[in-house]
Amino acid sequence: MKCSKHNDTDAVSQCIDCGRGLCTGCTNKFSIPICDQCELSRIQADRKTFVRNIVIMIVLFVVGLLAGQGFFERILEGYFFAGIPWGWNILTRITPRMFLFMSWMGWIFYFAIKLFLAMIIGMFVTPYQIYRVISGLKQAKKMSDYTEGTLV
Repeated sequence: MKCSKHNDTDAVSQCIDCGRGLCTGCTNKFSIPICDQCELSRIQADRKTFVRNIVIMIVLFVVGLLAGQGFFERILEGYFFAGIPWGWNILTRITPRMFLFMSWMGWIFYFAIKLFLAMIIGMFVTPYQIYRVISGLKQAKKMSDYTEGTLV
């Protein structure tokens, strides 16, 4: 098998996403053996996730601002609501990936508890997630520029 980018070079590994052949240079380009096109696809998917979470966070922050009474309460409730998506994502990652057979009341109870826990967890992880989004968007831009500059 030959490298998908360098047709005259033998492949030493395969892209973990699409299975294309990669030479030594292409294999060592990223931290995992992945071709440029697949890395660009991952970057675009990450960018969409970052932007989606920020938009949801802003909308929920505004909802929280509108729900409060005084100035301090409004800011606090906005922050509390803004953390919901981050806490929800964490709970979704640690929840077993299995389908639970429950009645509709069981599902309502399940989602109410998950929402409450997402609010609590979100309060603590929101500052870190905001930092991660900003640094992730910067990193995605760098990787996108690096990858697009090397495409044939």
